[in-house]
Parts: sequence; structure tokens; C-alpha cells
Amino acid sequence: MARRGDRGRQTPYPAAPQLTGKLWQASFGTFGAGIAGGRGDGLMLSRTQPRRDAPGAELSEIQVPVVEAYLEKLPEGATPRIMASRTAIAVDAADRAGLVRRTAEKLRKGEADRLVGRDTSGLGDEELLVATDTFLGTPEEIVERLSRDRVVTDHATLVAFQVHSAPVTHEETLRSLELLATEVAPRLGIATAEHEALVGSRG
Repeated sequence: MARRGDRGRQTPYPAAPQLTGKLWQASFGTFGAGIAGGRGDGLMLSRTQPRRDAPGAELSEIQVPVVEAYLEKLPEGATPRIMASRTAIAVDAADRAGLVRRTAEKLRKGEADRLVGRDTSGLGDEELLVATDTFLGTPEEIVERLSRDRVVTDHATLVAFQVHSAPVTHEETLRSLELLATEVAPRLGIATAEHEALVGSRG
């Protein structure tokens, strides 16, 4: 619940001062990121975003300036909290071709143009995955692509992997999670929740 406080601002009721360090804001651009930083909130970055003016740009090229605007406004002494969402589906080599085909078919039903912000009808299946920032492939392929993502490698304090917009089955999702946790994350230096819990129990 909330109640009206000074100057018309909503304040939590009952009081919850611990929430200050748990608020997050999502932003596509530098203006919103600066607001989040100025308030000491966490910054949530999207799994993809339109780039009509720079169709060939990598997602991290678009998002690094957003991160920099956030860090510039962050109060002195505040701990940066930056979450990078990424569509990542890890598969075994034998299953790759079929899932690429199914994912491209789904993306072509209108979602790809919305995500990218331009006509994608002339792109091949693999090109479509790249254009929509869909990291789909074997663990080695995903590591190779994400290792070039400066937001993931240099700035993110949290990385959230998701399966949107791939038409994966429950079994494929579970296998992807397994491969991401055991093969992809360790190679990228990303600690999983299980790893953090293990380290905490030892400390």
C-alpha cells in the first residue's frame, strides 16, 4: 500500500526503507538512464531495440551510451546495478537447424519488423536471428557472440537470459537453461545463482 506524502509523492506504507536499494528502471535511451542513475536505481536494458538509423549496429553499440549516461549520473559511492536482458537459446548441435528454422518462421509472422523497426523480408534465417538480437546456437556460438557484447562483458552486474521470441518447447527450454548455466555462463565469467549460493555458504 502507499499513502500521499510530502509534496504529493507516494510513499510506501508501512515504511520500507530497504526498498531504496531495490528499485529498477528500464530505459531505451540516455535520458531515462540518467534519471535512473540520478536516483540511484538499477538500470534494466532490453533484449533488443529498434535502430532504424543504424540497422547494422550491434545491440551493445546502442546500449553502451545508455549505460554511460546512467553511470555519469549515479551518486558518488552508489553501487551500479545494471541488468542486461538477452534472448539466448542454447541447443545441442543436432537440434540447431530445426530450431533456427522454426524461430525464423515465427519471427517472420510480423514480430521481426516490430523488433527491428524496419523491413526484414529480405534477410535469411541466420541474418534474421542476428538482426533481432536472438542468440540461438550451440554454447560455443553463443559464447562467441556474447563475448563481443560490451554491455554483458564490461558493464552488466546481472544478465537475464530469456527465450523470447523462439517457439521452444518445455524440454528445449530446460536443455537451454542447463547449457547456459553449465557451459555459457562460466566461459563468460557470469556467476549463476547456484554458484553465488555455494560461495555464500562457504564464506
